[in-house]
Amino acid sequence: MQLVVRGLLGARAGQRCLAAVLRLVAPWLPGVEEVPCANTGRMWLLRLGLYELTRPKPQADDWVLIMDHTVQMGTLKVLVVVGVRLSQWEPQRGPLRHEDMSLLDLMPMRHSDGQAVEARLKAVAQITGTPRAIVCDGGTDLRRGIANFRQDHAEVACLYDIKHKTALLLQSQLDKDPRWAKFITCVNQTRARVTLTDLACLIPPGLKPKARYMNLPPLVRWGQDTLAFLDHPRDLPGQPIQPEILEAKLGWLREYREALYHWSVLLAIADTAEQYVRAEGYHAGAAEQLRQRLDGLEINAAAEAMQTALVEFVAEESTQARPGERLIGSSEVIESLIGKYKQLQGTHRQGGVTPLVLALGAMVVGHTTETIRQAMQATRTVDVLRWCHEHLGLTLQALRHFALKEQKPDTKPLPTSAGF
Repeated sequence: MQLVVRGLLGARAGQRCLAAVLRLVAPWLPGVEEVPCANTGRMWLLRLGLYELTRPKPQADDWVLIMDHTVQMGTLKVLVVVGVRLSQWEPQRGPLRHEDMSLLDLMPMRHSDGQAVEARLKAVAQITGTPRAIVCDGGTDLRRGIANFRQDHAEVACLYDIKHKTALLLQSQLDKDPRWAKFITCVNQTRARVTLTDLACLIPPGLKPKARYMNLPPLVRWGQDTLAFLDHPRDLPGQPIQPEILEAKLGWLREYREALYHWSVLLAIADTAEQYVRAEGYHAGAAEQLRQRLDGLEINAAAEAMQTALVEFVAEESTQARPGERLIGSSEVIESLIGKYKQLQGTHRQGGVTPLVLALGAMVVGHTTETIRQAMQATRTVDVLRWCHEHLGLTLQALRHFALKEQKPDTKPLPTSAGF
């Protein structure tokens, strides 16, 4: 069981692929007479996840909750709440890892608003006690739910994820820069021009249709690396470069040399702030320490404005920390968990939420033989089926099969009547 769980989550092997590999290596494993099929391994994973979701958690006043939604095709979304105790994080600090977290709530819902989020926070508080802080990405329903919850629990800090803040500031600076829109247009044109040519190895990265600020890091890297090649072109192995064609298709980048440098500085400011808050959290001296780390990066008005805004933001969030206390300021760990869950679904998800959402619990729980033994003893297959029936209903794949299945023609003879 441990080998299967680690294969699915650690090696990220597909369920059927892992089962096939185990069949191949079984003759070399001492004492192994039979190996689990793909569905058996999947059920072990779900039982482990449900065990983590339902196992008792210690009640304490230093829990920090991190929450987000996983949204896929259809109307069903899943509210995910994970948590970590400050007494466990503060001694070593640093970026949060999956194994640092506990899965506190996993609630599929058709409609999410402030009242629904507040209800789930109250349910979590019944399990862990009133939390010390809640971190989220600033989604409207999450913020409203937290605000409603804090009406009766004013001591709970509401913290905004540093990554989303830097993203908003980057987006603001890019929207003000007329060079950015023109640059994106040129990038799209270049992709079309070089895709089927000898210069395909220099094709720009694909652009994300949403969250356009996420395009900045790969585009800046590509632009600066390609500029370096333009400045010192050289033949590729077995493929000579024609300078005139290279210049015709990519020479436009020279006009953006300064812009790329300015954008790289904005990225450096954002990355410095994110790394600091991930490792050190929000605390009384955070703003001043961050200011010192950002010193020297204010090369122009845009960089200075972004640096000032970040320092002010960290100072404001840090006012919620008590003397000598550090509060977690990053929700990236939950986004990483959700991303890993979607990768685990792979081609099996068909776009919608499936029972594999329970694997979120398996990602944070320990994978020792003792933990897995406890999970299998405490959680049965019927418990997983019951949870899925109560919270998920039919998946999109099941509904698609029902809607598109071949309708068998009615072969019964027509009733006879007078005149026929």
